[in-house]
This record gives sequence, structure tokens and C-alpha cells, in this order.
Amino acid sequence: MLQSYLKIAFRTLWQNRLYSVINVVGLSVGIACVLLAILYIKDEQSFDRFHERNPHLYRITTTLTETKGGLAETNGGTGQVQGPTFKAQVPEVQDYVRVMGGDIQSTFVANQKSSILQPFFVDSTFFNVFSFRLLSGNPETALRGAGTVVVTERTARKLFNSLDVIGKVLLEDGPSGRRLGASIITGVVQDPPKNSSLQFDLLFPFRFMQASFDDTSWLNSYLSTFVVLHPRADVEKVVRKFGKVYAIHARDQVAENRKNYGFDPAIQYGLQPMTDIHLQPLYHRENNREGGVTNGSNPVFSYIFLGISAFILLMATINFINISLANSLKRTKEIGVRKVTGSSRKLIIVQFLGESAILCFIAFGMAVLLVQLALPVFNQLATKAIVFRQILDGWLLLYFIVLLIINVFLSGFYPAFVLAKFKPTEVLYNKPRLSGRNGFGQTLVMIQFALSVFLVIATTVFYYQMDYVRTKDLGYDPYQVIATYIPSSKNLKGDQAFLRSELANEPSIRQVSFYSDLGGSYETRVAGRKIESRYQYIDENYLSVLGIHLKARRNLLPNLHSDKSDAVLVNEAFVKAAGLEKPIGKQIRLHENFSQKPLTIVGVMKDFHARSLRERIPPMALFIREDEASGMLVKIDKNRQQEAITSLKKVFGRAYSSIEMDYAFLDEVNAKGYEQEQKWLRIVSYATGLALLICVIGVFGLAKLATGQRTKEIGVRKVLGATVLDIVTLLSKDFLKPVLAAIALASPAAAWVMGSWLQNFVYRVEIQWWMFAGAGLLAIGVTLLTVSLQSAKTALLNPVESLRRE
Repeated sequence: MLQSYLKIAFRTLWQNRLYSVINVVGLSVGIACVLLAILYIKDEQSFDRFHERNPHLYRITTTLTETKGGLAETNGGTGQVQGPTFKAQVPEVQDYVRVMGGDIQSTFVANQKSSILQPFFVDSTFFNVFSFRLLSGNPETALRGAGTVVVTERTARKLFNSLDVIGKVLLEDGPSGRRLGASIITGVVQDPPKNSSLQFDLLFPFRFMQASFDDTSWLNSYLSTFVVLHPRADVEKVVRKFGKVYAIHARDQVAENRKNYGFDPAIQYGLQPMTDIHLQPLYHRENNREGGVTNGSNPVFSYIFLGISAFILLMATINFINISLANSLKRTKEIGVRKVTGSSRKLIIVQFLGESAILCFIAFGMAVLLVQLALPVFNQLATKAIVFRQILDGWLLLYFIVLLIINVFLSGFYPAFVLAKFKPTEVLYNKPRLSGRNGFGQTLVMIQFALSVFLVIATTVFYYQMDYVRTKDLGYDPYQVIATYIPSSKNLKGDQAFLRSELANEPSIRQVSFYSDLGGSYETRVAGRKIESRYQYIDENYLSVLGIHLKARRNLLPNLHSDKSDAVLVNEAFVKAAGLEKPIGKQIRLHENFSQKPLTIVGVMKDFHARSLRERIPPMALFIREDEASGMLVKIDKNRQQEAITSLKKVFGRAYSSIEMDYAFLDEVNAKGYEQEQKWLRIVSYATGLALLICVIGVFGLAKLATGQRTKEIGVRKVLGATVLDIVTLLSKDFLKPVLAAIALASPAAAWVMGSWLQNFVYRVEIQWWMFAGAGLLAIGVTLLTVSLQSAKTALLNPVESLRRE
């Protein structure tokens, strides 16, 4: 029985092979998109789950409120003292490890080879807390000696072409070619997995860093501390105990800071599960690295991707249903004969579900092949390293099987149910018409095009916002400006003078400025008001290096003694917030941490975007502090870029022989702030193209069936004098109605969703009418072109042939 049904099913599918191919292609593309989305989400959720001490492994978080009533900011950093103190004072803490790194890179030399590597400074408990496998060496002792280092597998192969490296020497190479500290390799650790939030090349003992930087401050937050709690520990109680320990041990430091600097922050500690770090990053630095933690992601994008993929699969399923229904008229007599000969309704439903299942299985096989072919491109788009063998995961295969069963049911049950309802007397003597004017079929076409129009509008708004971000006048010129930092020292002013003097002799370097962005907002008093403003230390070259224009009066002049201690520049936002009509000459009082006496406004800058366009330009106050500005901006000749970088490194090396210069171009730093949006713009654009392609395929199949069923009508109309245009117009109307309804349905939904997304940007484009009109015209144009080509082909047939064929 089963064999005969399979033969009938395969024979029927072969006889309708064009429509079978359309269904298989559409379904395979839709299923492939969903498979990629599931792989992506699974990869996102797999981060840091390989650590054996989960779910008792946490990162200590710090919530800082700088001023009473101010904004509380939470980050994943601590100082050096929290880990060992909490371990000693809180019994529920079984183990801890401190990790410092992430944004540190240095040049290391071994075996006459040099390489820029990323080191971590970690406690000797690193391998007890984390499940990074040591390939050679003793995990208990490898990180105990101050002059030791553990290298990753890739680092060992890169420098020594071998894993047999225990006892060999690794040297740090200074910028001027001098050899710095030497470390003995005591272990080789397996490369951190791609789904690890901790990525490193070298592991140095924390004691090694403490030899030159032993910090006892409770108010600092620059590294990550991870703790392992007792399995029965109450996390909330542990957090409360952290607060009590802080209150006791930090009391004197807080009092001293309050007395000397007026700095009285409120600090609260928390615990973040290790498995939450990737999808709930707590970055407080623009380079997205905090205490060695990298690869943070936003879970919203995962669900957006899954939603878009589900849209595409739904479109393909709608194609399947519509084409199956439209094609059903060719099989009415077959169903009638089978019913007359004794086939039950149940058996007919089973047969048609079987045909759908066969097509779905073929489509699933093609989808798996498409995933394998698309993975390299997808990994590049999504910045992932997903490999094809991940599809063979047991749970993932279960998801895929469930997806397949759901798709078979959705795409096959309704057509099978409708076909099985045909009455033998009706189908043998009449010819019911389902396609074209079928209400359910038109509803499905409307839903399909509504999803496509929605995606087109969303992509258009997405593109124009990101283009606006890329091209908007920031109020300054970030191009050909290199940003770097110089180490703090007792002679910071002398270091600046040396760098400025030496770089002035380099023809590829045009100008140098020293500054410091103090971060945060501080209470500033002006004209009887209190406003929150940001502060920066600058010098006289800061405005010219960045191309910032003055709106009123003059720049700061360090040659004037009063400007060094009594003058300040403010921006337009400051003037507006303070309600100053004539700001020049007005006095302001900075937060007492920065100045005990009033400063006089000597100039007003035009507003500029110092940060992301997601944030409003804040009131700003800029003043001179030559002995504290450690950031350096270097304006270079755009035609001598490489020469300028080489010269800058050379001069920096002469100033700081033991420190590697870390630098970045300002325009690249700005672009990185929107890297995630740009990545998803590309993904959404590809998805929109696929959605439109599936719509075209579906309309083509329906148009071919519709014109085939109306061949006799077309022949009669031609005999009566109808032109090809008349016939094309007639056949196109049935398809335009659901498309127009789709545009009306999708437009307000897209306006609401994209309007909500744009609220994330303080500075944003307005959603314009032409975005909706363009998406609508595209949908109408695609429909008309597809239907017209098929209709014209039928209309051009000889009427005699059309009537004879019927």
C-alpha cells in the first residue's frame, strides 16, 4: 500500500515538476535562513558554558554613583583588593581569580621571531576557576613564579613551530628595539574557544604586574574579578556581605577622598553569572574590552534575525499553499475518480500530505547544502566562526526535525484538506475555480507581500539612518587625526614638551595637541544655576587639530598666565543650558574636585559630537591643565600617512622605551561605534533581497497557473477584439488587489517599528513618505512585471490554439 502511494506521489510531482521546483526552491531558501538563524542563536547562547564551575561562577560588578542623586553606572570592573578581601571575609566565596588585559598588546620575541600578542595578568588560581585545558605544565604551579608565562597553543606554534616549549624564554620587545623582561615558559594552554569571552595569547602571573603596580584603592575599577560561590550560597546575601566588607575596609579611603577632593562616590557590588556576560556586556570603554572580557553582543539582534528568517520561511510556505491550491484544479477529476472508486477522505489527505512531505524533505536536504555553501559568507557578515559540523549536534538536529514537521503540516495540511473536500459529482461535471479570485489564496499573497514591503521599508530607514551617521557633520574633522595616550608620570609636562618638540621636526606631522576627557558629568554652577557638564583638559592646539570652530571670542592661550588657571571655553550647549545671553566674561564654578576658584569664559565653541549620535551633545567646559592632560592627538599629512605613523612610533619610543604605543585614527574609532548596526544592515539587506525573490517566484507560479486556467476565456476575448494590453490588465488586477492591501497593512507597522528603533538615536533621520511609496512601487512593479510577462505570453497565443487546447 505504502509503495503504491509513493509511486503515485512521485509520478504526480514529476508531472507538475515546474511547480514542484518552485516550491522546493522557495522552501529550501526559507529553511536555510531559519537554520542559519538557529545556528547563530545557538552559538550566541553557547558562550562561556564550557566552564565546569558554572553555574556557580560569577563576575563581580561595580555600580558607581559619582554624585548624590546622579546617574548610577554599572560596569564589570573592580580593583586589585576586592577579590582577595572578599575571599577572606565572605565564607561563601570558594575561589577567585583576577584578570587584567583585553586592551593590552605588546611585541614579544622568542626563537628569533617577534609577534604582537595579547597578554593577560591573572592569579595562580586561573586554571582552578576556568576550564581552559593545559596541554603541558602543572596547572597548580604554572602561574606561581613572577618570572613565568603560559602560552597558548597557537602562540607556541607561531614562535617555536612546536608545542615542546616548556623552559624556553620569552622576551618582551620595547618600541625602541630594547629587550625588556624575560619570562620562562611553564605551560602551554589550549587556544581559548571562539565562544569564550576571554581571549588571550599569553598568561602572566598577577604578581608580575603587582611588582610595578600594587594598588590598594577600593575606588578603582579597571580589571575583572571572578568568584566561585558555594553551591548552596544565596547570591543576594553574598552581595549584601560584599557591601558590608566594602563599608569597613574602604571607610578611611572614602573619608580621605571626601576631605581632599570632595569625591564621595556611592559604590555597590553585584554578581553577574559567567554565562550572562556575552549577551549582557557591561562595557564602560569604547573599545568594548573590559578586564579581558571581549565579544559582547546584543541578544535583540539574534531574535531580529530569527524573526526575519521566520518571515522568509513563512513566505515560502505561503507560496507552497497557494501554488498547491491553484494547481488543485488540474487534479479535480483525479480526486473525483478516486472517490468514486472507494478512496476515503482520510486516505486522500494522507496522500497529499505525503506529497508535501516529499517536497519538504527534498527542500530540507537542499537547505542543508545551501547552509554549507553560505556559511563562509555568513560568518564574514556576522563576524562568526560557525562550522558546518555544528549542525550534527543532537539538540540542534531535534530542532531541525521539529521545524521540518511543522513545515510539512503548515504547507501540506490545508491544500490536502481542501482537495479532499471535493465532491465527486461536482468535480466530474464542473470545474471549480480556486486560484485568482480565491479569498484565502489572496489573503496569503497579501501576508506575503506585507512582510516583503515591511522589510523593504525597514531596510531603507536603516540604510538612511546609518548613512546619516556616517556623513553627518560632527562639528569637527576626525580624518587624518591619530589618537594615542602617553603614560602618567611625575614629569608629564616635560614629556609633553619633548614629544611636541620632536614631532615638530617630522615633516609628515602637522600639529600635536594634548588633552584628557574626564568622562562623566559634573555639577557646575553658573549665573545662579546648577547644570551638569562634561570637562576636558586641553591645550591651545586642541581646536585647530580637530577643526572645531569658535562662535564667540577667542581660544585659550597658555602664554597668558591667567588662561592657565582662570579661563575656560564652553560650548553652545553649555550657554543654552545656563541661560546665558552674553556668556563672554561670565564666571563659572567647576566641581570642587577640579577648581576651588571661579573660571572666566573667554570663548564659546560651536557644538561638536564628542561621542555617539545616540547621545545629545552635553554642556562642555574645556580648560588648561598641562600637568594632567595625557591624551595626545596628532594631525598628519594625508599624503604621507605611513611615514607619519613610523615617525610617531619612533619619537614615542625615544620618550618611553619600555612601552608599546597604542593608537587609532579618530574616524575609525567613530565607525566602530556603529559596527554592529552596519553588520546587521548588510544581513537585513540580504534577507530583504531573498524575501523579494521568493515573492517573485510565488507570483510567477500563480500567474502561470492562473493564465493556464483561463486559456479559453483569453481565446474568446481575443476573437471578440481584445488586445494583448487588455488581457494583461485583466489578469493583473487579481494580483494587484492583495498587493495594494499588503502595502496598506505593512506601512503603518513599519513606521511604528522603525520609529521606535530611531528613538535610540538623539540625532536621526525623519521617516519620509517616499520610503513607503518606494517600497510600494517596488512591490507593485515586481508583481506587474512577473504577471505581465506570463500573461502576455498566453495572450500572444493564436486564439484557435487556445480554444482547441481547452
